[in-house]
Amino acid sequence: MQTDPFIDDIYEAAIVPEKWQAVLDRLAKIADAEGTLLFAAGPGVPRWLSSAAIQPAMEEWIASKWYLDNPRGQRLVPIEEPRFLTDLDAFTAEEIDASDFYTELLRPRGLGWCVGTSIRSPAGDTLVFSIEKAHSKGPVPRTIAEQLDHLRPHLARASLLSGRLGLDRAKSTVATLEAIGLPAAALTPNGRVVSANAGFLASEPGIRIGAGNVIQLASAAAQALLMEAIANAGGPIDRTGKSIPIRAKGAEPAFVAHVVPLRGAGLDVFMGALSIVFVTSMVPSASPAPSLLQALFDLTPAEARTASQITEGKSIEQMSSATGVSQNTIRTHLKSVFQKTGVERQAELVSLLSVSLR
Repeated sequence: MQTDPFIDDIYEAAIVPEKWQAVLDRLAKIADAEGTLLFAAGPGVPRWLSSAAIQPAMEEWIASKWYLDNPRGQRLVPIEEPRFLTDLDAFTAEEIDASDFYTELLRPRGLGWCVGTSIRSPAGDTLVFSIEKAHSKGPVPRTIAEQLDHLRPHLARASLLSGRLGLDRAKSTVATLEAIGLPAAALTPNGRVVSANAGFLASEPGIRIGAGNVIQLASAAAQALLMEAIANAGGPIDRTGKSIPIRAKGAEPAFVAHVVPLRGAGLDVFMGALSIVFVTSMVPSASPAPSLLQALFDLTPAEARTASQITEGKSIEQMSSATGVSQNTIRTHLKSVFQKTGVERQAELVSLLSVSLR
């Protein structure tokens, strides 16, 4: 097998994460398989990529009871050997035929055999390359696993490089935000700060880095919203980010913490869905423009108009009369605004939203 061009492709994927899809497809072709799954075997939001051909089956696996409890994960992943392993390296044919993981999940979807390897991730968990082959084609021959062994060192180094470049990208983003005057930090899914600029470090006591380098907000309610947004940064929820308002306290002005997930095929897998959190300080103003509220708090245009009119002192009845929108609809908008801004009463909303960017 001529591997040199493919090895070049592997290292290109390390630099350009979007190239990993083509690498996964090529690995599958070598094994006469249907596709390749790359996933991070660790806690938290599922982090994975796969060949397009097997993506529907992998989505079903992620959503199934077998995601965190399956025989491959129990027997193959813990084997710390720098080589590719097949199902038959850890199971007998009888054990496979008796396993519901194979008979109820894989085989009904046309799969059932694999060859794969595990690699330690810079994020602290284990990356698994699992090449999925159709059950009808029979087990992956040992000769194919040995052929893939020649590629394993390159896959391992490229994985490490992807992780390091993901971290460098996060640090670069934090530095860029510092240059335009925005306090910012790069975070892992559990809220641990991996990089912070000087402005962010000077943002205490409203926001600070606490024990274990974990980001902490002075407001417990805001902290809960922040941690939820960070944890969801790599999943299907809140993929466009979230803005979390923190009310003024004493002499400390109100501010907004914005969570922005870093993107790029492969980045979430290798670095654990890094997020950037940046802070915008705020000062009192008569009534914020709806466009500003919409941008800061992820409001819909209708919600933003409702919030702006509330800060002007208008009642629900007055808003309904002026706009022709029913009072029930306005109350629905207002309820959604409460939820997104973390308040429970109109007075709290007025206090929070009577602000504008400095």
